[in-house]
Amino acid sequence: MEGVPIERIPDIVTLVDAANEMIARFFGVRSTFDIIICGSSWDMEVQAISRQKSAKSYENGEILVGLTDYELREIIIRSDKAKFVHYLHELVHGIVSQSHSHQLREALAWYFTLKLLESHDDLKKTPYPPWIDTVYISRVRRLAEIVGDEFLKDFALRKCPLHNLNDFPEEVRQLFMPEEVFYAATRRS
Repeated sequence: MEGVPIERIPDIVTLVDAANEMIARFFGVRSTFDIIICGSSWDMEVQAISRQKSAKSYENGEILVGLTDYELREIIIRSDKAKFVHYLHELVHGIVSQSHSHQLREALAWYFTLKLLESHDDLKKTPYPPWIDTVYISRVRRLAEIVGDEFLKDFALRKCPLHNLNDFPEEVRQLFMPEEVFYAATRRS
């Protein structure tokens, strides 16, 4: 927790523990990823630059608050800007199967973050950029309408496979494309 004021550490630990507990109750598992807490934008930039391959750039000058490095099994959080939802979102990333495509992991993490916050009116008002809904949430929401939340939860953890992708709508099938194809198509639209 380099650069984090000592008095903030108990609050951060509480947020991480609460998020992990919420995930454990819902999914039956906890994230085992290490967590790196950054105290400022500079600390976060250093972490993001060192993970250039895994860090997706944010649009319109948005602040990078959290990212997950699947190769190193690390979650990096910028504590001076992070809210509970950021900790929860990144910890959900820590349980979603790494065998899914990047965009599918991101969509599932956003979908289940919002699902976990549904009964917490005070927390679910945390804003996220509108493009997150367009690129990720709306697609996985459509998938959930077809297969159901319980199946989707098991699928996220890789407990069950999806068959016959051709039977799904185009916007859902796009989540299963190779990462480069998906993001190239998303930039064009």
